[in-house]
Amino acid sequence: MKKGLAIIYDPHNLYQFIWYFCNKGNHKVWDALCLPNGPNGEYMHTYCEQAGIFSNIYMDSTDFSILPAAKKYKMMSKMFTAFVVGRKKSYCRKLINKYVTYDEYDEIVVLADVGIISGACVALGQEKKIIILEDGVSDYGTRPSLIPINKLYSTYLWQGFLLARMGYCSPGWFRFNADKYCIKYCSHPNKMLYKGYKEIRQLYEEDGTDQKTFSEITKRIYPAVKDISFDNIEAVIFTRPLSDFTADYQKYKKRLESYVAEKYKSILLKRHPREKENYFFGSDVLVQELDSSVPAEAILPYLKGKDAVVAPISAILLYMRTYAINCKVIMFKDLYQESRTVNSIFKPMSEEETLQFCEKYAEGAYRIEII
Repeated sequence: MKKGLAIIYDPHNLYQFIWYFCNKGNHKVWDALCLPNGPNGEYMHTYCEQAGIFSNIYMDSTDFSILPAAKKYKMMSKMFTAFVVGRKKSYCRKLINKYVTYDEYDEIVVLADVGIISGACVALGQEKKIIILEDGVSDYGTRPSLIPINKLYSTYLWQGFLLARMGYCSPGWFRFNADKYCIKYCSHPNKMLYKGYKEIRQLYEEDGTDQKTFSEITKRIYPAVKDISFDNIEAVIFTRPLSDFTADYQKYKKRLESYVAEKYKSILLKRHPREKENYFFGSDVLVQELDSSVPAEAILPYLKGKDAVVAPISAILLYMRTYAINCKVIMFKDLYQESRTVNSIFKPMSEEETLQFCEKYAEGAYRIEII
């Protein structure tokens, strides 16, 4: 029987792969490689075990993004040397073989091409069937070939630019030629701006999906959903780390806390998997919190008639329309301008960009609120 490898970083990633398994992949044996998403993520192996669909589960806690500068420089030097002498693919195989036996697999599923290991898999797309799942909002932007002028001092983007040009991976979402050998799955294929893939397919397609198995697996690995009293909440608050945009993020966090305290008496808090912030909405607000290991998509069927507050805009907006959920998108006044003046990895959308994104993907099922 053919064998595949799924590289798992976070709950969103695993949820998508479970769908893929129930739609296209249940005819082969699968292994999982669990890698950290930033400083967190190594806990995902426990959820892969509960899924019951993997023959072997491998894990590692090494994350290139937080390696000391000296180790990053050494690794980049080796990559550059391999690139110059024409041994890039050999180096990519060597990278993957540190975790699994590369030659065992005929198919590899990754979340995106931005990580060192997932990028190495994409770089080998001529040799294997490579599937790229939906990473988030960034998937729907353009892929620049050069670093924007206002980000010329970003160390992260310079790393991404050089790695993409050499053909290893694409931190910073630069144009990456290796994508042309890969199949991309996304929730809005007809609205993708970057089309440099071998094929773009519909994510969460019902046709051909074993819905019963999909439901059974997700309920098994995310039992925390059953513990939430959805009938007793007025709104769900979807957050993401505001520290992605600026070091001075506490003032924006306090604005969100005040906004929620003024609007609601009972909420469900769904934090981003990377976020470790503690929120305090006041003693008058009853807060239920959903474990960050549960992907936001898994609770959307329970939110009909509730407010969904997204702060700031995130990939969950891509799925709201399917479930007829009316969404409030929070924009933080001055955050966009502030992020442009600091060396932040991520850039929040401007008011115009937010409006365009919401209109394109939420199709009227939203309201933008500036706080």
